[in-house]
Amino acid sequence: MRAHFISVNPKLVRTLLLANVAVYSVAAVLIGYSYWFPASQQTRTFGSERYTNDAPLIAIRLPTPTPFVGTFATAPAGGVPTVAPLETPIPVTPAPKMTAPAPTPKAAVVRDQGLVPPTNLNILLLGTDQRAGQSNWRTDTLILLTINQEAKTVGMLTIPRDLYVNIPGVGKQRINTADFYGYYYHYPGGGPNLIKQTIEQNLGIRVHYFVRGGFDAFRRAIDILGGIDVDVDCPLYEQDFYDDYGHATLNFQPGVQTMDGVTALRYARSRYTTNDYDRGRRQRKVILAMWDKATMLDLLPKWPELYQEMSDSIQTDLGPTEMAALAYIGTQLKMDKIKSRAIDNRSTIPYVTPEGAQVLLPNAEKIHALLVEFFAPVTDQADAASKENAKIQIVSGNPQAAALAATALKRQGFNVSADGPATPLAAVSAITVYGAKTATAQQLAAFLRLDPSSIQTATDSNADADIVVNLGRDYNACQR
Repeated sequence: MRAHFISVNPKLVRTLLLANVAVYSVAAVLIGYSYWFPASQQTRTFGSERYTNDAPLIAIRLPTPTPFVGTFATAPAGGVPTVAPLETPIPVTPAPKMTAPAPTPKAAVVRDQGLVPPTNLNILLLGTDQRAGQSNWRTDTLILLTINQEAKTVGMLTIPRDLYVNIPGVGKQRINTADFYGYYYHYPGGGPNLIKQTIEQNLGIRVHYFVRGGFDAFRRAIDILGGIDVDVDCPLYEQDFYDDYGHATLNFQPGVQTMDGVTALRYARSRYTTNDYDRGRRQRKVILAMWDKATMLDLLPKWPELYQEMSDSIQTDLGPTEMAALAYIGTQLKMDKIKSRAIDNRSTIPYVTPEGAQVLLPNAEKIHALLVEFFAPVTDQADAASKENAKIQIVSGNPQAAALAATALKRQGFNVSADGPATPLAAVSAITVYGAKTATAQQLAAFLRLDPSSIQTATDSNADADIVVNLGRDYNACQR
């Protein structure tokens, strides 16, 4: 039998071998990538810790939050150098890799039993400077909105963007970088969930939901409302202000001013002639003005529909059911006793990092005291002033000052109006009491920062109010 031999083409064999090697190499790379860089919706392992997407999607009537034990960054040994409160820009440059978070300390610093009422709903409002095509960004507005569903009250707490905290899996950084790091490292739940975990770990506050938007979302929301009326209590001037809408000179004088979206955005963002604390105070004023306008237009029940109009520029983990429930709660809130607070220079310590960044270290003791007062329920317990139920009238030769004072007093639950007769501007303010309403008069003097000696009594059976406050040249509406 004759053997048959197949001739082999060495060039063809070499080509086939190289092709097979290439295919298996690509497969190996893909398998390795899927192991080391899983999709953002999967559980990711760092060291011995496992991260899962535990962003709470809870009912509006909340169960008792699970206590969290956290700690604050402490000042370095040898004292903390004092620095001027000026910003040192820090580019958001990702760390080489995420590291396993430090073990949870055994002792709580901020949160204690009963700090946050179990029926409180905490929503984090986030404002970012993220723009289309931008590789990194920062979250420069962080406001915690807390709603007490039992007492129907609301509070706002500004968290400064330069607060130097421990970001889980990243380390010590400014809190305004957590959103970007969560996106960059595919943290389960994304950047907002990493901010939630950062706040819970460092401040002991569980955040249930978030709402995030950029500059354009802020502008569009105000324009949908038809503009807002903001009580500008402090003058604000900035000659060269640049933003996405062009160049402007900002000159806001005290008074109740009507603003469109761009104007309100500029009022809320300006900081180079003031500071971040004052900017946070102005941002809370704008949010209150938006709430007032939405209430006046009866738009709160239509919140889910309004959200649909802006869903391309706002992100939230609130579902349709939660939105509808919040809209209902919003119509019942007692907006005359709003708590507006901030973690500011009274509860932080200026510090320069080894890299030269100017940041704020949390003062654990003072922040604890602030949070205890912030979360304490606003009760209807009748004090001496509320028992008097005094009718108050504000007059002044400066109508803007009268309007500002009336707005501020209404938010504190006073029965007040600023529709009194035209009055010449007095040199010194006076509080005239008609009848036995002295407890209210004393509260008014304290709140308006007037000297107690300004209180005087009179008798007039035809008086239009129980108490008339005449604001003179000595009254300063700017109460930073």
